[in-house]
Amino acid sequence: MPPVYRHIIYIWFPYLAASRIQREIGMALPLVVIKNIRGVDIVASGCAKAAAYGLVAGMRLADARALCPDVITEDYNPAADHADLHHLALWARRYSPLTAIDHESYGIWLDVAGAEHLFGGVRGLLADCAKRLHRSHLRAVIAAAPTCGAAWALAHYGQPSQRVITAPKSAANHLDSTAYTISRARLCHYLARLPIAALRIDTDIADHMQQAGLRVIDDIIGLARAPLAARFGTDVLLRLDQALGNEDEIFTPVSPPQPRYVCRQFAEPIGAPNDVKAMIDYLATETATLLEQAGLATRRLRLGWQLVDEMVFAYDVHLSRPSRDAALFHRLLANASDGINAEFGLEMGWMEALDCSPLAPIETVLPRMAAGQQQDGAAARDAYASLVDRLVARLGYGTVVRLTPKDCWQPETAQSFELPDPEQLFDGSGKKTGWVGNPLCVTAPPRPIRLLAYPQPVDVVALLPDHPPAQFIWQKRTHKIIHATGPERIAPAWWLAPIGSRTRDYFRLRDDQGAGFWLYREGLPERHETPAWFLHGFFA
Repeated sequence: MPPVYRHIIYIWFPYLAASRIQREIGMALPLVVIKNIRGVDIVASGCAKAAAYGLVAGMRLADARALCPDVITEDYNPAADHADLHHLALWARRYSPLTAIDHESYGIWLDVAGAEHLFGGVRGLLADCAKRLHRSHLRAVIAAAPTCGAAWALAHYGQPSQRVITAPKSAANHLDSTAYTISRARLCHYLARLPIAALRIDTDIADHMQQAGLRVIDDIIGLARAPLAARFGTDVLLRLDQALGNEDEIFTPVSPPQPRYVCRQFAEPIGAPNDVKAMIDYLATETATLLEQAGLATRRLRLGWQLVDEMVFAYDVHLSRPSRDAALFHRLLANASDGINAEFGLEMGWMEALDCSPLAPIETVLPRMAAGQQQDGAAARDAYASLVDRLVARLGYGTVVRLTPKDCWQPETAQSFELPDPEQLFDGSGKKTGWVGNPLCVTAPPRPIRLLAYPQPVDVVALLPDHPPAQFIWQKRTHKIIHATGPERIAPAWWLAPIGSRTRDYFRLRDDQGAGFWLYREGLPERHETPAWFLHGFFA
């Protein structure tokens, strides 16, 4: 009797990490992700353009630069990669509730047995999945097979026309059956010509087996198992049995995050302002209690309500730091009832805690320590956080921001707007930290109080190519310069900047009306480059 299998789909994302980084930095140049192994930078993964240059995982960075001098490098970030895979696994639950993550190979498994008919069969499901991933600009290789090991092998090493192994239902099975039959010989036929590495064995073991003349899976299928295990280890036999379906493989599905919400339904619709406010207070208290029981804190609350005509509305409240303080929830939602138009009445209200995380333990201070100073510091952080939360609740999310410095000398990327975080503004003693962390940076030239989003070209008159402007024209107005300081030379970040980016010489200028400007000349006269002038900011 042939073995009974299930429909397993494997989705491999070979460029997952590089795709995320390219979306963040907005670069389309060849990019590789590197990690340091015993003091040597090794390519962990790359993008499609890097692969076209022959840059593959396991290659030394020096060799990669020899093949592609313009390649951009980024550090390996396994936490971000795992988070992306987790989100993709949750997204794949649209096809099946049984999805599992393959962290080592940047892929996910789907057990679609019993659900494939909803999409017109396995091939219809694969087509729909490929279309959606393509629209999301995610490159993926998809394979379907009776086992997890076979699906993985076909995705990584199979030919595009041979990545789907399906078989019709047997006459004995009903249409809603979760299993199908396929001969072991047919499965072996699909896997036989694949390399030994397709069995998901260690790279060193695969190299040893190739040196021994065992290059494809077909070379070991008929061999005696005991000598094979004695020479290369039992993992080889285990992976072979898992691929052929002779051994079950653990399949741990991804669990979606449990919603943290409370709900209150009313026997009779409510509409009075006091009743609505009482509902909000009740939901805030119960949400805080729920978070306390779960040991969590939230950075976002969602208040929702449903009218008698079944219209649903929601209102979000953002917090500057994770909290489960009921008193804070009440303060932030004190005016929420003003934005609720009850009309003919509310049938239901609910509150959901989003962006939850484990609450850090409260730091305690020993009596011998300067407890008063520590408490004052904590009070300062709490007061600042409370102020930020009240402003965000009143003015809206995204309107209360703080300029945060970045570790970059490029003016465009030297700072960013972020929600003020008290943990970043106060040190352990409660003292407010400054903008600059390194004291040596205080000697740097001043920066303008206003920076243009995009530098604007200007017409400049200079006595000599390497001299500051004598006058410039901007927005059809001529500005005569009476004082100039500079240049301050800022070179482009060669590993991030587009090809053709040039070094800039910045000048601080003051015109005859007292206005201050920040101009730069792009292109170096000593290199005989044609200069171009741009206005980038304004001084007080």
